[in-house]
Amino acid sequence: MKKNRLAICDSEQEYAYRLMDALSREADFPFEISTFTSAQKLYESLRQQPVQILLVAGSDYSDEMQGLAERVILLWEGEEGSRMELPGISKYCGIVRILKKITETAKEAGSIGPLSKTDHPVHFLGFYTPVGRCLQTTLAFATGQVLARSHKVLYLNFERFSGLESALSGSFGADLGDLLYDLHKPPEEVLERLYRMVEPCKGLDVILPAYAAEDILCVEAGEWQRFFSILNGSRYAYVILDLTDCVQGIFGILEQCSRVYTVVRREASEAAKIARFEAVMKQAGHETVLQKTRKCVLPVFARLPGDYSRLPGCELTQYAERMLLEDEQGGI
Repeated sequence: MKKNRLAICDSEQEYAYRLMDALSREADFPFEISTFTSAQKLYESLRQQPVQILLVAGSDYSDEMQGLAERVILLWEGEEGSRMELPGISKYCGIVRILKKITETAKEAGSIGPLSKTDHPVHFLGFYTPVGRCLQTTLAFATGQVLARSHKVLYLNFERFSGLESALSGSFGADLGDLLYDLHKPPEEVLERLYRMVEPCKGLDVILPAYAAEDILCVEAGEWQRFFSILNGSRYAYVILDLTDCVQGIFGILEQCSRVYTVVRREASEAAKIARFEAVMKQAGHETVLQKTRKCVLPVFARLPGDYSRLPGCELTQYAERMLLEDEQGGI
């Protein structure tokens, strides 16, 4: 079954990502969402793979876009939009009305069925390094946000005391520890709870790290394997694993990852940690992990936002974009 895809194009970046977040939070929304903040990037992507529905701001619309989607919905920015021939709706009305317009347009198209949640593999991307205070979490989060522009992506953090909540500028009711407590339940119930727990940040689905370190330390390797097996049946295309040493069976987890990103530094003491890590991996028979590991030497960034919702467009996000593009061109 083909995937249903919806694209958003609006040069007003904040609005585009807020709309994506709002649609992503709707239960059983039958589309994968791609978000573009420039018409040029929209053309480059959708000429290769058209979408079923394109939501585009009136000020960014051009006639060329009609060939990129089965249906185009204009997001009107003023009264003049309502006089255009294409269907549309005010971009400033509520999410319920926008969602209704998308649903009506989908029904009119006729060829749009329910989104299959199991017709694609789930790729686990592992972020792990023995080096401390190296921006691993920020890189992992930014990478997830980049991928979330065109895929469903879940971010999981395995730090003992992460403080991630402050970087997200929000409060959450449940965390990873609460989800792990339910691992004994049937997979569909675990996933149902996971979907209720996630909070979107620029399209990236996030579950807050466990509040208590013991919630991570006491999980055995076999339980982690069950958890990741359940995630394999989820609606996500990518799961970002922001890993730390407190995870039991971490080598086995890295084996499951399609790609591993290791932040390294040039200082002799830090290089020695990386060398020891690699030696232990080889002795334990995990050479395959090293083969799919990309070492990331991060440049010095002039400024990084403390609020992760403001990462899109910053230097580190641009680094993540280049990193993913190079991996894609390399066939990874």
